[in-house]
Amino acid sequence: MSHFYSAYGLTLQSEIKLPELIPTLATDADVWIHFDAITDSPLQTGNTLHCYQNTDSGMYLYWQGVGTFLIQEGQDVLIDLEIDLDEDRLRLFILGAIMGVVLHQRGFLVLHASAVALEGEAVAFIGQKRWGKSTMAATLHDRGHSLIADDVVALEVQRHQIQVQPAFPQIKLWPDAVTCIGKQPEDLPRLGARLEKRNHQLSSGFMSDILPLRYIFVLGQGDEVAIKPLPPQEIIQHLMQNSYVTRFEQTLLQERGANHFKQLMLLAQQVPLLRLLRPASLDLLPDIATLVENHILAHEG
Repeated sequence: MSHFYSAYGLTLQSEIKLPELIPTLATDADVWIHFDAITDSPLQTGNTLHCYQNTDSGMYLYWQGVGTFLIQEGQDVLIDLEIDLDEDRLRLFILGAIMGVVLHQRGFLVLHASAVALEGEAVAFIGQKRWGKSTMAATLHDRGHSLIADDVVALEVQRHQIQVQPAFPQIKLWPDAVTCIGKQPEDLPRLGARLEKRNHQLSSGFMSDILPLRYIFVLGQGDEVAIKPLPPQEIIQHLMQNSYVTRFEQTLLQERGANHFKQLMLLAQQVPLLRLLRPASLDLLPDIATLVENHILAHEG
């Protein structure tokens, strides 16, 4: 049985239920997610935890204890499970790394980021692991700003405009971040049986329209809460580090390397990147959110 969903401006047909996504009545699918045996994988899975390889047939990925995936032309996702896997864990891979590859193959510039809507435009947050991308999105959502995407942000890069595609109404949060937005961690389901992160499924406050990207804030540690300019020589470096496909090193860039770099350059030219600094204290989240809101209001137009 197939289920149909909407995400990133695409219609997904899936043999596995994806309750994080928004159901749709459309049946003309852009992406098909299904199960079958993958008999021609070039991957040497052996004792490795994970591996991947880009080929003329598509992108092969393997995770130990999960299985092998084949993604072709941003349209077909084939899953060959290694074991009877917990569906929660499988969905994490589908909606994370697999969706990142699908979007990259379809020509989007994919960032490891979170994005919210402020004053009719999109604002994205990038930064190192556990520096609060999702926490910033959740905090701003709690203050009345709509979520656009969490973790996987898809940008449609044009010569004169960068737009953000809406993903789906979910934010993945650590327990301390859940507490900071006034909720109890035990009231939110874990992302997996052995994972501490929680699934914050939103019942409202999700932006379903594509929006222009206004700012990218690079999260980092500082002595005080502040927004500061980013040195021009660091801009491309930060964008490269937070490009979703860099986790696959050069594997995914072999065919689209030149286009990928062109997209990064256009993004750097059109969208300001700013440092958003704070001490390592979640108690300061309201101050950080206020600073971002005031900055957007002060620079409208």
